[in-house]
Amino acid sequence: MRSLIIPLVILGLPLAEIAGFVIVGREAGLLMTLLLVFLSGAVGIALLRVQGFEVFRRVQESARAGRDPGREVLEGALVFVAAILLIVPGFFSDIICLVLFLPPIRRAVATFLQTRMTIVTAGTGFYRWGPGGREERTGPRVIDLNEDEFSREKKDDDGSSPPNRISR
Repeated sequence: MRSLIIPLVILGLPLAEIAGFVIVGREAGLLMTLLLVFLSGAVGIALLRVQGFEVFRRVQESARAGRDPGREVLEGALVFVAAILLIVPGFFSDIICLVLFLPPIRRAVATFLQTRMTIVTAGTGFYRWGPGGREERTGPRVIDLNEDEFSREKKDDDGSSPPNRISR
């Protein structure tokens, strides 16, 4: 059943958008329909700019406070998806994106997604989202190499760096 959801959405959304254009075009007229499509695109660009800067500010604040900014990054990705849906012509995608722009709905979707994913942050370890959206740190990932496995200074006899070695 799960494997059928994605193809149905991919096929069903364009059909729903076409039906939406026909219905709105019949009720409002061609010029008003085109005006609504262009207006929704302009609003999408403006919302992407305003909301994007706000999310970027929150990510910076979280990083400065020493907290994991994973939740803010995920909310930023949802804002980006919502803005793209608003920019793309269509009325059903506009309804979905306007709902996604509401902060309580966006937080609920982010919490739902966090319970199903692992967020890896550089230098701080792994964060898994447990039941109820709780953050569980599993500790930093350490890669232990022997001296013969890694060297920044090692060169071949001719003075060149050997292949598949890291050189700086």
